[in-house]
Amino acid sequence: MADQAGQELANFSQAVRSHPQFTGSSEGISVDGLEEVLRSIFLTMQIQDAVRQVSLATTMLDFKVLQSWSGYCRSENMVGTATLTQLLTFLKATYDSISLAYQALDELVALSFNAGEDLPAFNQKFDFLLSRADFPTDQAALALNHYHRAMPVDIKKELFAADITN
Repeated sequence: MADQAGQELANFSQAVRSHPQFTGSSEGISVDGLEEVLRSIFLTMQIQDAVRQVSLATTMLDFKVLQSWSGYCRSENMVGTATLTQLLTFLKATYDSISLAYQALDELVALSFNAGEDLPAFNQKFDFLLSRADFPTDQAALALNHYHRAMPVDIKKELFAADITN
């Protein structure tokens, strides 16, 4: 049994070698991306035991994320019994709710610097980021503010007349 578990771990490690660790930051892999990678590998390797999936999946977690998960398992009295669904739910609640909105905001700010280069591409990407983001303020006001700041000066006068912004 130990040989089989060791071989399974070695095969899993080989399969995830090219994938980044989940750090919980907006620059790294998202929870959805991690879930997609894990489910694909588990399907390919035919690993169906949910508890075994968690023990393998935790090898893809950054040390801080792993500590956080371990603490959560201890507090919920589920050490050694947690399932992959519980792990993914924990990661989404802990990291996704924060990182997705700020990741979209970071991308929106970066995008605003390049608005004058390709206006149609800017508009398309802007709308996509805005729909994906869950900003803590009034979305319409934030959208108008970012759009206004991104426009070249000569276009701003035309699009944002005093009667529109008031």
